[in-house]
Amino acid sequence: MKRFLLSIVLQVLVVMFVFPFIDSGFKVTGDSKDAIIIVLVFVALNFAARKLIVIFTLGIGAVIYFLTLGIAGLILNAIIIFAIKGLFPQMLSVPNFTAAFLGGLCLAIANYFGER
Repeated sequence: MKRFLLSIVLQVLVVMFVFPFIDSGFKVTGDSKDAIIIVLVFVALNFAARKLIVIFTLGIGAVIYFLTLGIAGLILNAIIIFAIKGLFPQMLSVPNFTAAFLGGLCLAIANYFGER
């Protein structure tokens, strides 16, 4: 549980402080409460999407993820960031796909270090 909370805290810090460095238009428009909501929704959507992909592709999705060396997962992260922008347009501003891709990469790195 401590690792999960550390991962969430690191991801909130990434959303608040690293996203604006990626692109000046890529930011949380509210306060830290909005960043926490964005991260929790990101974690939930990411978990659900990955499980659904594995179920619907009968395990081939895991093979594709492995064969693309994780790029498929990063693209999924970018798509989820755009979905969050659509769900909460008043909380998150995402200028383009490149910024979302790099933001997803930063969130994946924060999650990796939080889980270790």
